[in-house]
Amino acid sequence: MPFRAGGAPSVTLRLQAVLGCALTAGITRRLAFRRETNMLLIRQRVPAAWRPVLMLAVLIAGLLVGATPHARAATTQDTSVTFRVQATTEGETLLVSGSAPQLGDWDPAKAVPLGTTASSSPQWTGSVQLPAGTTVQYKYIKRSPTGTVTWESTPNRTLTVSPDAPANDDRWNVVPVAATFHATATTSWGQNIYVTGNLPDLGNWDPAKALPLTTGTTTYPLWSGAHQLPPNTTVQYKYLRKNADGTVTWENGDNRTVVTPPTGTLTLNDTWR
Repeated sequence: MPFRAGGAPSVTLRLQAVLGCALTAGITRRLAFRRETNMLLIRQRVPAAWRPVLMLAVLIAGLLVGATPHARAATTQDTSVTFRVQATTEGETLLVSGSAPQLGDWDPAKAVPLGTTASSSPQWTGSVQLPAGTTVQYKYIKRSPTGTVTWESTPNRTLTVSPDAPANDDRWNVVPVAATFHATATTSWGQNIYVTGNLPDLGNWDPAKALPLTTGTTTYPLWSGAHQLPPNTTVQYKYLRKNADGTVTWENGDNRTVVTPPTGTLTLNDTWR
């Protein structure tokens, strides 16, 4: 039915324009501030029979305007990363600095201080919130009581931030061994394979802190994962299977044992037993 009330066509066109803007990606917040003005125009210039429909249209437009910023909001998730390093000191304090703003962007004045106690020394620890999925480089620093700063002389360390990854078990000025675990294991839907062991790097036999392995459509049933391990160290480890409900099944047999090399890399190729 055509709308013929005096002056109403201009109001209708205005409301159509509002709805058109609200239903496209070009919505702006300014429309939200004009909602009350449009409501007033409807009450003053639109016949009673049409008012409910047009008022509802304006309200819907306002809701769309309010929802748009949330749809565009960033979804970056931060996760807590624990830095742990063994270092002997003579009155110095330990800090960690690196390539992320949260680590001070390599500025010693903005580095993250680590802490220790009489019972945990010479191990120093500290936690930082970092964006999940990012890769950062970092190094440890010793700072004397007079403010003198000494950097590690080894190459930058590298860390890929993951909520499931255990803390690194670093040692001052010691280059870690890049270890890669490969395990051939069949699973059911919702199950995943992990590795844990006798080092903090591998979760200290705690399934909740075990290192997650990954697979893919072209690599299954091979599961793989990489982590840094201390050199010249005897490592005991075992694989476990986690179900979707969190229950755990350990593989059979004795603990697996390997001695890490002095430098370089270590690749382990195992089969679930």
